[in-house]
This record gives sequence, C-alpha cells and structure tokens, in this order.
Amino acid sequence: MGIFSRKIFQGHALSSQFLISALLTSLLVACGDDSSSSPDLSGKDTELSSEADDSKSSSSSVSKKISSSSVSDKKSSSSVKEVDPDEDLDVIYSVWDGNVSGVVGLDSYTSAKKVKMVELDSADDYDETKNVFSAEIDKNGAYEFKKVNLVQPFVQVSAEVTLTSPSDGKSFPITFSALGDVSSNETFNLCLLTTLETERARVLLAGKDKLSFELAKSKAAEDVWNMFHLESIDFDQTETIDVSKASESGIALVAATVLLQLAAGSDLLENYDFVGTFKSIVADVAKDGKWDDEKTRLRAADYALGLKISGGYENTFAYVKERFPKNKNFDKYLTNFAMKELEFPECDGSSAGEIFFVKNKASSLFYAESYDDQKHSLYRFVCDEKKGWELIPDSLKDFIGDTTPAEDGEVRRGAYSGKFFTYDGAKKEWREATAVEKDRYFVLESNAKEFVDIQDVYESIKDDERVIFVLRHAERGDDTSKGGTLTDNGKKQSEEVGARLTKFKEDFVLGASEFLRAHQTVESMAKGRGQSYDKRDTIPQLNDDWYNKNNDAVEKAKNECGGGWEVTSKYAYTGAYSTGADAAYYDLAERSVELIEDVLVKKYPTEKFVLLSSHDKLMVPLVAYCSNLQIELKKYDGGKWINYLAGVAIIIDKNGNRRYVAIRGLKSGYAN
Repeated sequence: MGIFSRKIFQGHALSSQFLISALLTSLLVACGDDSSSSPDLSGKDTELSSEADDSKSSSSSVSKKISSSSVSDKKSSSSVKEVDPDEDLDVIYSVWDGNVSGVVGLDSYTSAKKVKMVELDSADDYDETKNVFSAEIDKNGAYEFKKVNLVQPFVQVSAEVTLTSPSDGKSFPITFSALGDVSSNETFNLCLLTTLETERARVLLAGKDKLSFELAKSKAAEDVWNMFHLESIDFDQTETIDVSKASESGIALVAATVLLQLAAGSDLLENYDFVGTFKSIVADVAKDGKWDDEKTRLRAADYALGLKISGGYENTFAYVKERFPKNKNFDKYLTNFAMKELEFPECDGSSAGEIFFVKNKASSLFYAESYDDQKHSLYRFVCDEKKGWELIPDSLKDFIGDTTPAEDGEVRRGAYSGKFFTYDGAKKEWREATAVEKDRYFVLESNAKEFVDIQDVYESIKDDERVIFVLRHAERGDDTSKGGTLTDNGKKQSEEVGARLTKFKEDFVLGASEFLRAHQTVESMAKGRGQSYDKRDTIPQLNDDWYNKNNDAVEKAKNECGGGWEVTSKYAYTGAYSTGADAAYYDLAERSVELIEDVLVKKYPTEKFVLLSSHDKLMVPLVAYCSNLQIELKKYDGGKWINYLAGVAIIIDKNGNRRYVAIRGLKSGYAN
C-alpha cells in the first residue's frame, strides 16, 4: 500500500465497503449464528470406526470442571463411562457417547457441504486416530453428529469452506477448525479464531513441554485473544460463542474477525488476498503465539483507525452491523487495537493537552517524521481528558499546545502548515497573516544589520535556493535623465564586480529600469564574469519613482526637506509624507512587499540567479525596509547615503520562504 493522503483513504472506504461487509459476514457466521430455524439434518449416524490403542489413552481430563460459560444451551445427552482396563493395561479408558453440534460459515458468498470430526490420541501427541466422523451441513450452516461414541474425549472438528468473491465471482478455499474436549463442551462453532487456536494448540501439544490438552487449549486461546490486545479471561471459549446472541464475547469476536479482514489489504476489489494473508497469520501465530508480522498488524491498525476518524465505521460495516445487531458495538475493540499497535500513550488527566503523532514507520497511513512533517501523514492527535485521543482539526494544528505568550500583531509561522499567522490581541486568537505581515516575519528573521559583500552572498547560495540581486547602478555622469550613462569608472566598477561572480556555471538573468545607466551596469557585470548571454529585461517598476504616490506632493516635500536624498530618507526611516489624502509616498511596507512579491518574485519564479539594476531613490527605502531600519541611510539627519552597486539580495528557498541580505559590490555600502 502507497503514502495516503487523506483523500486516498476516504476513497478506499467508499469503494470497498460492500465487499468488506459481505466477506466479513460470511466469515463471522462461522462462529455460531444459529438464529435460524432448527436444522434439517440429513447426515447418517456414525459409529466408532476402530479399536482404541490399548496402551495410549488417558482419562485425566474427564473429571475436570466445566465452566458455566462453556456449556451448551442445549441439555446434554452425553454420558461418560469408565471401562476397566485389561490385565495387561495400566490406564483406564473413558468411553463418551452423545451428540456434537455447531455452526460452520455458510452465507451468500460461502459454501460448505460436510464437516469432519476426528478423535485425538492423548498418548501420542494428540495425533488423529482412525475414529473419523462426518456430518452434513444444512443450508444455514448447522451440523450435528448424533450418538457419537469416543474412546477419548479429545477431538478436532473441521470443514472445507469455499468463499466466493462478490467482485469477480472467483472462489477460493479455506479451512475452519476447532479443537476441544467433548466431555466439557459439545458445541463447536467453527470460525477464524477457532482455527487460529487450533493450530497454536497443536504446536503446544507437540512441544517439548508436553502441555496437557486443557493447558494447551487455554494457552492457545490466550495467545489468540492477545493478538487483538484482548484478554482471554474476559470472554467465553471461542468455539461456544454464538454471535446471534448478545454478549461481550460476541462483540469481541466480531471485532477480531474484522481486524483479520482489514489485515488482508485495502484495495479489496483488486489486490485482496484474504486466504493467503490468513494462512500466513495462522502459521505466524502457531509457532510462538505472537503475531510477528508487523506489516499485516499495522495494516489492520491503519485501516481501523482510518475508518474511525473518517466516520467510515457505520458505512463500511453497515451490513455486518445489520446482520449481527446484538453484537454491533464492536468499534471500541477496533479502536483499542489500532491505538495499541500505533503506540498511542495513555490519555488521562495527567496527559490532557498532550500532542501525539505516530512515529512507527511501519504505519503507511499515520507515520510522521516530525510534528510538521506533511510528506507522510496529515494526522495529529491531542489528549482530551474526557474523550480520549482526538484528531486535531486543521484549523488548530498550528498552535495547539503552544503556550508561548504572544503580543498583539506578532507574526508566527504555524508549526504544522508552515503558513503565517498574526495574533489579534483583542480577540486573543490567531488569524492568517496578510502578505505584508508575512513578509514582516521574513524581515525580522533575516535580521540584516550591515552590508555584506555581494561575492560572499552569491557563493553562499544553496542548491535549493535562488537569488534576485537588486543594486543601485554604478558610477554615473552628470546627466540624470533616462539617457544618462555610466562613467568609464562606473563601467570598470561593474566589470570588476562581475568578475568576482563566477563560482556557478549558470548565467545571470539580467534586468534593469528604463534608464540607460542601469542597463549598462548589468551589461558590464555580465561582461566581467565572461557571460555570453546579454539579453536584458526592462522593468519600469525599478525606476526611481516607485515609492512616489503623488509627484507634486513629492516635489513640495523636497523643498521642505532640502532635496531629494533628504526627503527620500526621511520618508523611509520616519514614515513622513506617507499618510493622509495628500500623501507624497506609499506606505513603505506595502509598497516594498508589492515590489518584491508581485513584481520581482512573480516575474522570476524559478530562475536561479537574477541580476537587476535600479536607482538610489528606490534602493534607500528598500534597504531600509528589508533591514528593519537597522542599516541607517538617514541623509535627512546628516547621515550616510547608499553607495553605487549596493542594494538587496532576495534569497528564496524551495518552500518559498525569503530572507533578505543588504549587499555591496564595492568596499563600502555607503557613499563617501
């Protein structure tokens, strides 16, 4: 079975519920659904067919007590007699005569005609004797051996059953069996669990410890019930359970049968092999009493818990619940098995609020490497003191269990989804962050405090990262119009910086504002690094008026502040002239995020290296924003201005997360 995502599992539950229900019912009927009318018996009476071995019999088990839970509802017609041994024998033979009856699975998809009972020799590892009996099975699955005479009370009852798949009509055989002592019980309802117990008891009887029949049966039952994390002492002997009558034993038996069915696979219409899986489980449990095959155990656990949390119990097992209405509340045992197998811890008052996710890699549906791992599983659980383990809804996964105090307006990344949220102090709740709030998180995490050499930043780019460099152009002449050019020194500066950016083979994608000197800057840098590619994008948003909202208001503000550098820096570091109806500038954060996210990242969604050139009146506000005002370019207050070939590196990882680095191409990021 592959990595499910929630969608695949729900699809399975809908497509497979009919087949699961039909086959489950056919298998469950094997355990004593005798609610139909009395059987029409056509089998002939069978007499003792051979002489007993005169040296290998024992009556030790004849006198044992019969528990009330093991006795058939029918009045017993059997009797036990002691026969004196011959002079040469040192044992007493016990002769038993009476009727043995029960039910074998028989339903719309199941057929069986005869049931066989064979006497076992207690003196010879309980091997089969020649005392073999046969009876007909009626249409309701009932059978009865009449007037059976046994030298020893130990028997094995079995029937060859044919199951027919309702999906494609294919038939496959399976053997049901039960092992028992007729002096204690005369009812043998054959089902999957009795078959498991039979094969396990057989190994115990033949083992080096030579367990008694009673102990071997008891140990086998204990092992089989333990497979499903159930205690055998809580339930009746398996072969006596009648699932047509209300009992906790019947409920548990239905649950165990369901789990064996789920262990066989998920895609029941295509890759389902119940018989092969069941035979493998029988052999597995028989050898040491443990269900060692983790794959099949965890498959059953996955589907059981998956059906529970998707609300699929009622739909998937609707026919089973309808067929056995008195024992339909088996869901609790499915959940108990799943949680034990998936290693859920105890959930009580001391663990209330604790978070859990499945760490067992054998679980293909629930395993998660870490809480925020979404590659494997989306399921996470929280302990509710009253309800037990509860599935955490998507809306709570990011912050449930997080007790770290939050301040109003604080932005955090969700621990599970990776999405960004802002804390509303008034409502005391988290809401999904806006684009500006999300980028604020990136700015704070970047913590840019100083200009870093562009070569160092370029060479630090990881395999799963890409970078967009946005720089002020190189040294220019006196012409500040769109046609103004770089000085010869400016071209030299650009080439020298480009010559240092050669670690990676990938060419830079080039772009610039509408100004010639910006194009000359990236052209010269490409030339310096020996790049043959020289196609350049023209990006009007990189012009020096990007932050201007009202050009007339900007001119007025220039006059008030003493010039363009002064007003630009005052706006960037104090927010001046950016509020009110006549604001000269856009909000710094909103306009910066618009440039980064809606222009640059959108234009270059996959390119590894991008080199863009702009102007000081764009770069100063952008550096101020990306450094959270930590890099000071406060020309309005007598401070410094940005140097040529200085700017910002926007580094983006494979998940779309961004970090910002203030960069310099020359020795300093500040102008002289």
